[in-house]
Amino acid sequence: MGLFDKLFGKGKTDGAKPEGKENAVRADSAGNQGTSGVSSKDVIDRMITMADMAMDRGDYAAAADQYKNILKLEPNETAQYNLGSLYAQGKGVEQDFMEAAYWFHQVEQAGDEQAGKLCLKCSLDFVHQNFDRKTPEQLYTDMQRFIKHVYPETADVNLEVCRKLYAIAGNHFNKEEYAAAAKLFRAAAEFGNDGYSQNYLAVLYNAGAGLEKNDLASLYWFDKAVDNGAADVALKDRDGILNAYKTNFTPSEYYEEMMKLSGWCSTGSTHVPKDAAKAAYWRGIGERI
Repeated sequence: MGLFDKLFGKGKTDGAKPEGKENAVRADSAGNQGTSGVSSKDVIDRMITMADMAMDRGDYAAAADQYKNILKLEPNETAQYNLGSLYAQGKGVEQDFMEAAYWFHQVEQAGDEQAGKLCLKCSLDFVHQNFDRKTPEQLYTDMQRFIKHVYPETADVNLEVCRKLYAIAGNHFNKEEYAAAAKLFRAAAEFGNDGYSQNYLAVLYNAGAGLEKNDLASLYWFDKAVDNGAADVALKDRDGILNAYKTNFTPSEYYEEMMKLSGWCSTGSTHVPKDAAKAAYWRGIGERI
């Protein structure tokens, strides 16, 4: 929440778009004159003012309720932005990064770059919340929920889930936070069948970075990456490991290693998932020596 506290500040309704301010509001309703002589814009502006006053006195729950009421009337950017900030900070509502991202994305679609940055920040916070207690499968299913809620317009949910997980994993990889990167790559590799995540997971197994070094697991994931559209980066490494096994092991030892990998695929293991097709494949590789 520290970053949000720095990005957001208090502001009064002035008809201008906020520059990353928590309580800055936006007068963006055109409104039509009603029979009472009060336009819908006037109504919304008064509701915004009431929310602004609630913010000033620290009554965030009342402000959140007011923003929700406004959004029942129209997709008002002020209410969307400020409600997103309240959800992100857990002020007046239970902290919910997914809900915060949803409201920031609504404003982002109107062309607001700051809202887009905050939506991205919320996606990172969502993934990293209770990160150490999550399995790769939970990370994948959580990101599925996130994408479906925040980006309901998404045509290919699995593709977008893998893109998000891959990007976040890549950020950890570049910071040499290999254990976190491995968990995220595993989520996209196993449950999204993403070839480029499979390639990076193989790289980490091969290097023993963030994971126990395991050449058989590396071979499995490089091979899966080749199958799933990442041959441009994985084929050379897959064939290199396989050739090294053929060169450095006796025929009997080579057969045993391939049978070991086949066995892992038959039952599933810490390193590779249950994969009947690959169990047969690696058994066949071993028997052809």
